[in-house]
Amino acid sequence: MAKSGFSNKVYIYTFIMSVLVVLVHAVNFASDNSTLLLMIQSSDLNCIDLGGMTGISAHIENFFSNALGQAAVPGFFMMSGYLFYRTMTGIKDIGKKWKSRFSSIVVPYGVWNVIYYLVYVALGRAAFCINELNSAVTVYKYNPLFWYLYQLILLSILAPVFYILLKNRIIAFASFFLYLGFLIKGGDLPLINEDAVIYYFAGGLMSRFWTASFEKGKKSGIILGTFLIVLTWSTQIFTTVGMQNFVIAPIDLQKMESLSFWYFGGRVSEVLGALIVKLPEYVLIYILSPGGQLVVNALRRLFLCLGIWLILSGKMPEAKGYMKNSFFLYAVHFPIARGVIFMLEYMNVGYHGTGEQVLRLVAYFATPVISIAVADGLKQILKKYIPFSWKLLSGGR
Repeated sequence: MAKSGFSNKVYIYTFIMSVLVVLVHAVNFASDNSTLLLMIQSSDLNCIDLGGMTGISAHIENFFSNALGQAAVPGFFMMSGYLFYRTMTGIKDIGKKWKSRFSSIVVPYGVWNVIYYLVYVALGRAAFCINELNSAVTVYKYNPLFWYLYQLILLSILAPVFYILLKNRIIAFASFFLYLGFLIKGGDLPLINEDAVIYYFAGGLMSRFWTASFEKGKKSGIILGTFLIVLTWSTQIFTTVGMQNFVIAPIDLQKMESLSFWYFGGRVSEVLGALIVKLPEYVLIYILSPGGQLVVNALRRLFLCLGIWLILSGKMPEAKGYMKNSFFLYAVHFPIARGVIFMLEYMNVGYHGTGEQVLRLVAYFATPVISIAVADGLKQILKKYIPFSWKLLSGGR
């Protein structure tokens, strides 16, 4: 694919991932997407009736926030790893990459963390002192969403190690699978999120050995991408919930509604469950171990975010201006999402009436639209009147 075509696809892909991030934080049928997932699972698998809080609208929210939404941050890590190593010809290029990433990652990381800290100070929810300012800037104390940038900074620092491993195909893939084994056996890394390494290194692998397949928009890519998405759906059986309900203590599938049955894997989970239960006990123990579940969930998310990238094949429409604003959207969306939820509570919108459920669902999908509009509007204002501040806040993107 021509450079312009590839760049355009990256814009569209990262925009989709940003929208998914907003949807993850916009859920309003529960306090957060993890709680919503637990509610849906309790309703569908354990017959716990929570009324309208687990109705059709809540299921739709759950699908976008906990099914598709889980591809968002892994997709960012994968693409970051791909772009970092894509054009490297030698270890000497790492210095140039670090210089570029300092402007695009480290600077906005510090600036946004200071801004969020000062907002907390202005609201009387934080003390103004050096220690708190240091915590805000270095460990994102008042801007928890920037855990992603913090991890990206750490992964960028490890570039010499990753580059050495990626120089040789056999060493690269052996390192990847040895790392998975290390995690399954309970291995732990200081500071760095173990699953972030999987997504980032996978992006590096593709940049070094599968550039043509990754960047060329062929119909085969659509087929492979669809396969990976189906694979993500069909491997639910290996998650803790899947193993518990389809292997360890099988539930009565006849009592499940048809949509719920197929949402959790349908006949695929039923058949796989019957096969998995015959595996040696130590294999089941490894699958259900904390390290085993970390790898299971990380690989499923990797398949999903890679699948979404691959199905964006063929001739793509030109990315609009607001689609090229993904980082800024990521940085400003959370208070907007919380504001929409606050308005629903302020208006005393319930969960059980059909009209109330529809209103909550409309608010859910309106949140990314509002966030995109606000982010684009702020972008235009800052670029026109305070261009230097826009450069700092956007990382020069």
